[in-house]
Amino acid sequence: MAPSGSLHRLIYVSSAVGILRADELDRILLRSKASNTAAGITGLLLFHEGSFLQVIEGSPAGVLSLMERIRRDRRHSALTPLESSPCSSRAFPGWSMGYVAPRNLTDAQRRDFSRFLVEQRRPEQTAGFKASLVDHLWSFLSSFREIEAA
Repeated sequence: MAPSGSLHRLIYVSSAVGILRADELDRILLRSKASNTAAGITGLLLFHEGSFLQVIEGSPAGVLSLMERIRRDRRHSALTPLESSPCSSRAFPGWSMGYVAPRNLTDAQRRDFSRFLVEQRRPEQTAGFKASLVDHLWSFLSSFREIEAA
């Protein structure tokens, strides 16, 4: 187990600017896997209904550096960090950039992703609502941890 504070996890959601073609997404994934491996970054990327949901894990400096590159990427808009905190272990240790294509999402995962996207944009987010949303998020992400382990 890594010492406390040596790992950081950041989760964000954003909207794609324009239509993202499959070949463009493939190029992004190939570059991301190579650079993430070199930087010791792991995580998961989901893309559905024009929205990205990404989990990024690694050293605090590596995660924050990657997040800044993503923030400057003109293919994203409405980038919203959902969670950013130290962690004691990686949720997706085997994936330099795990990706599950929209066509490979189960019906339940599609429904959960769509519901999550709607909920996280609700304006009346109290502290209790945000905590419930993070619980919902981790419940949703757990199904992808099972895929990674397979």
